[in-house]
Amino acid sequence: MISDESEMDLEKCVQRYEEEEIELPAESSAGKLMYFLDPYFFEKTWISDISFSLFLAFVSLTARLMYFSLRDLYNNITEPELSDLYSPLWIIIHYFLCFTMLFADFIHHRKKVDIEKKVLQKLLKEVVKMDLTGDPVAWRKIASRVNRFCEEGGNHYSVFYSGEHCMRFFVREIVKPIERQTYDIRCYFDGEICSNFWKNPPNKALTERAVANYNNSIENFGELLQTAEKDECRDGIFEKFRNIFNTSMLYLGVIEAALLMIMSLGHLVLFISRTIFDLFATAQ
Repeated sequence: MISDESEMDLEKCVQRYEEEEIELPAESSAGKLMYFLDPYFFEKTWISDISFSLFLAFVSLTARLMYFSLRDLYNNITEPELSDLYSPLWIIIHYFLCFTMLFADFIHHRKKVDIEKKVLQKLLKEVVKMDLTGDPVAWRKIASRVNRFCEEGGNHYSVFYSGEHCMRFFVREIVKPIERQTYDIRCYFDGEICSNFWKNPPNKALTERAVANYNNSIENFGELLQTAEKDECRDGIFEKFRNIFNTSMLYLGVIEAALLMIMSLGHLVLFISRTIFDLFATAQ
């Protein structure tokens, strides 16, 4: 039997954990969408992606132009049809493929999280003081607080997508380098990569305390770790799609470049052959 005093303590504990408002992008459909779209527009990545996709689409058009130029030269056609030279469908397909490749790369880098030095310090401080064992929503709180800290610092978008995302980042970028004894903890400072985070004594002490707190609670994270493993599985599917798509685009580019070279060579051979034949015809 649970005593009334113990029951009241439990209710107080639950109430204390539920008092804090947690806001994370993963908890709403709009948040999930905005997590990726906010930095895409605020950092003006969409402008470079659209411009570069158009550039690649028109570059790919040179292979088509070379083919019809070679055909018309062989058949003595002096006025080729405009539809043969400039195909809207050709440009649209290549533009869509190039844009999809660039956007998938953006999502890939967004998931990796490029974190500022002061934000990383905030994350470590939250991990140190958080009750990772007793609080069932500890990592959600940490992610929410770090996101709020970034917004108060002037950032237009959240750093972490969910509590699981925050925990996986902490394990991958903080715990693993220490376990491997590489101590390669990277962050950004004034827009440049800072790789000496561990060498700073206060940062080193803060990191050690955060990792110690995490290691003390790791055995009590069965359910959360299973959720994280599912997320990693989904990330693995996305990574496989991205790798297959990028490899396919690379092969497509190589094939089109090879065809362009072959047709350019054919164009040159045909031009030289016709020049020689014309010289012989003039001589006779």
